[in-house]
Amino acid sequence: MASIAEPKDPSDPLLREWVKYTRNPILRPPPAILIRDFRDPTTAWMGADGVYRLSVGSKIGRAGVALMYKSKDLYNWEYQGEENLLHAVAGTGMWECVDFYPVGPLGEPTPPLGTHGPGVHHVLKVSLDDERHDWYALGFYDTEKDIFIPDNPIIDVGIGLRYNYGKFYASKSFIDPVKQRRIIWGFVNESDPEVYDVAKGWNTVMVSFSTPDN
Repeated sequence: MASIAEPKDPSDPLLREWVKYTRNPILRPPPAILIRDFRDPTTAWMGADGVYRLSVGSKIGRAGVALMYKSKDLYNWEYQGEENLLHAVAGTGMWECVDFYPVGPLGEPTPPLGTHGPGVHHVLKVSLDDERHDWYALGFYDTEKDIFIPDNPIIDVGIGLRYNYGKFYASKSFIDPVKQRRIIWGFVNESDPEVYDVAKGWNTVMVSFSTPDN
């Protein structure tokens, strides 16, 4: 499930206190999906019809899927049904930490969410819970059907390209509006024995990458 909280004092530069929305949760899994198989919504984007969309990672059988939700106000979300998935790939298992965003030509400013049309590619990235790696595919976003169409199905999500070929997992991204770049955060797991982790008092680190400044 997903919930909303808003800063109690928006002028606080550290945003130290938050207030929960009284009607949480705003996102619930459909009846056929278990709560444990409903994870990590994408950043919402607005379609040409003025309606917001977002996607949530899940699985149906052994297929990894990106469920679709729509809202007019960012508070009330409607599931679009199993027949209206953003994307699915058979045999890839549980999808989590789904990311979906447009990318422009090298050297040009990072497009804002919701950008689409001829020549605009999209990245669909997921984290595969079964094997703990991050995978992605490039493709086309069909805005009429609200589906992602990979450029090459042979290297579709979960079976083709990885974000990183080391111990990198559960990444999410956002736009830096000042420098017009996309920043990606993810976990780097360690290979140390557990006894070392206990001795040093921490385990794993978060790392970030970004597209070039524009």
